[in-house]
Amino acid sequence: LCSQRTEAAAEAEVDAPREAVFALVSSAAGLARWVDAAEFEARVGGAVRLRLREAEVVGKVIALNPPQHVSFSWDYPDEPLGAPSVVAFDAIDHGHRTHLTLRHVGLATARSRDLHEALWRHWFARLVRAATRHGVAAGS
Repeated sequence: LCSQRTEAAAEAEVDAPREAVFALVSSAAGLARWVDAAEFEARVGGAVRLRLREAEVVGKVIALNPPQHVSFSWDYPDEPLGAPSVVAFDAIDHGHRTHLTLRHVGLATARSRDLHEALWRHWFARLVRAATRHGVAAGS
């Protein structure tokens, strides 16, 4: 059954307010704090372009519900995945902390899922570190 799973997922409790955590996944400035480069139009249908090391990712914002949920399509212009793929982040209030979840769905093959699980292990850890740093300077 596990080999049929077509998503990668991650979650963490972050010692920062939800609004600060949400900004890191729903704005160009926030995304640029943990990916190598980011363009993000914060509206449904808005363009998304990320650079993760040598990989370029493009997509469109599918849903935007501040400060809880953002999702966007995800593909590689140089090596398309060949199937629709969506990344979703949710930030849930948990007292003075935030429960942050990531789901990357629509990964068509076990190989694609495994590659994206490895990718998200690295980048999600960077996101959590950026969110934790942001929590320390919550006013900025």
